[in-house]
Amino acid sequence: METKRKIGIIFGGQSPEHEVSKMTAQSIMENIDRERFEPVEIFIDKNGAFDTNLLEGIDVAFLAVHGPNCEDGKLQQFLEDRGIKYTGPKVKASQINMDKILMHDAFKEAGLAVVEYLGFDSHEDSTEIADKVAEKIGYPCFVKPNNAGSSIGVSRVDNQTNLIEAITEAFRYDDKIIIESGVQKPREVEVGILGNNDLTISDPGEVMSNGEFYSYETKYFQPFDTATNADLDHDTIEKVKELAKKAYRATGCTGYSRIDFLIDQNGEIFINEINTLPGFTKISMYPRLMKSCGIEYKDLITKIIELA
Repeated sequence: METKRKIGIIFGGQSPEHEVSKMTAQSIMENIDRERFEPVEIFIDKNGAFDTNLLEGIDVAFLAVHGPNCEDGKLQQFLEDRGIKYTGPKVKASQINMDKILMHDAFKEAGLAVVEYLGFDSHEDSTEIADKVAEKIGYPCFVKPNNAGSSIGVSRVDNQTNLIEAITEAFRYDDKIIIESGVQKPREVEVGILGNNDLTISDPGEVMSNGEFYSYETKYFQPFDTATNADLDHDTIEKVKELAKKAYRATGCTGYSRIDFLIDQNGEIFINEINTLPGFTKISMYPRLMKSCGIEYKDLITKIIELA
């Protein structure tokens, strides 16, 4: 009989996405193949503390974490320094894709279309930031913490009156922010990728936002409808999948990720971001996209562990 591999489910963390992480971990614990794996819960509290003794004998750490200090390469480096294998992209890819400014720079360098954007530090004057936004970005625009996920601290701004308030809100979560030009009534499509060398790439799914802002509340508590088969023509589907693959490779992703795009009213495709540790409950978009490829949730957990 095959010896069960010991899998450390690491969750919680010193991140605004602490509660989301707990949902991810619970879903993994309920669905992991217990005939093959022995799961061990490793909880990181909101101060960043956890029982490191639980890492002893772990074959693979399944990272059920999101956000700063968890998804940005710091936890990955901690595990690498201790010789522990872990799920998802490695240190450099995690760093790039968690830092929205670095990520957008990498997309541009790879020849991928991105919206206009500017990055700012917290020591910069809000009035001067507003002047630069008026000159380079325009309205509507989105103000985001540079290192955060799940739309936490993100604001849509339609005029300069509300911009200062949005800047203040974003700086609550990070000492750097990114401000991006808005796309008028975009279609939001998402692609799931699984693999290291050989890749499984899903057809695009769609968030039925009708051009509305996909906030933290709408993601987790009053979600928009989503579809795993976006109503797009064949050529657009293939183009989005090819762009997703290009972004995955350009930023050094391995394991799995979800790549998000915006399609404007003229059909132009802009890459929005890569989520290196996307939402992973059974009803989250990434597992549903993989299910559309014929990979059930329980098997998806197994494949991600094997890719580590």
